[in-house]
Amino acid sequence: MKSAILVDSTSTIPEELQQHPDIYQVTLKITFKDGEVMEDTTEEKEVKYFYNKMVNDATLPLTSQPEPADYYQIMDEIVAKGYDEVYGVFLSSALSGTFQTARMILQEYEDRIKVHLVDTKAVSIIIGHEIKELVRLLEAGYISEEILPAMDQMIKESEIYLFVDDLNNLVKGGRTKAASAFIGSMLKIYPVLYFDKDGTVVLHEKIRTENKIKKSWMKIYQEAREKYGDRLHLGFAHGDAYDKAVEFRDFFLETYPEEDILIRYLTPVVGVHGGKGALGMGFLVDADLK
Repeated sequence: MKSAILVDSTSTIPEELQQHPDIYQVTLKITFKDGEVMEDTTEEKEVKYFYNKMVNDATLPLTSQPEPADYYQIMDEIVAKGYDEVYGVFLSSALSGTFQTARMILQEYEDRIKVHLVDTKAVSIIIGHEIKELVRLLEAGYISEEILPAMDQMIKESEIYLFVDDLNNLVKGGRTKAASAFIGSMLKIYPVLYFDKDGTVVLHEKIRTENKIKKSWMKIYQEAREKYGDRLHLGFAHGDAYDKAVEFRDFFLETYPEEDILIRYLTPVVGVHGGKGALGMGFLVDADLK
């Protein structure tokens, strides 16, 4: 089977896969109040420009999913290249209409190509890792009947925790059930958020210091290591808060010096909701197939 993979721009694809010939991407966009439109990106210069402009703008920029024409163009190309199947892997349907639009359009191609749709119920480095695992399974010769259950299992096992300096963006954007946690920012309490099993952002706990967040996250991570063993990897994604991400990474390396810990930016579309200074911890779980 010749397989294509269609992803969206929030997925933070690993660098080694960014030029992979079988991976295609649709791009979300950000529109500022002054009319400037930016494409979602992982390019550091563009990402830093976005975060700096956002914090200096009194109005939260708007995010928009890819245009339907983008899906049609890519799907026409995929079909023309003779692929037998396409895996569509997208950010949480609870956070964006990207998955629903993809499903509507890709289903129109089911008479020409086999379509597999995956709602990751996640964002950022979690999706990137799942795409990496999908490529690994495809290259190892696994078929969709084996891969899709493995993807579902990874989605269930992966976890995201996030703390933000200010919940204004999340509350204004309507992307969290944890609006009451905004009180925490006024009391100098960090609200720690969590992606629940349907991909919605909810309040996990409120913590007074970053040091206590480190200890709390360490405990959560150690429990996950006991459960998943070598299948578990750790990553941090940040809203232009690289030094903070390094600080957390180094804290974990004191206990797990051999751990290869990933650090990546939250793309602008995700950053609109998390805000500058946000830091997320992701549990990247390998597929349970040999």
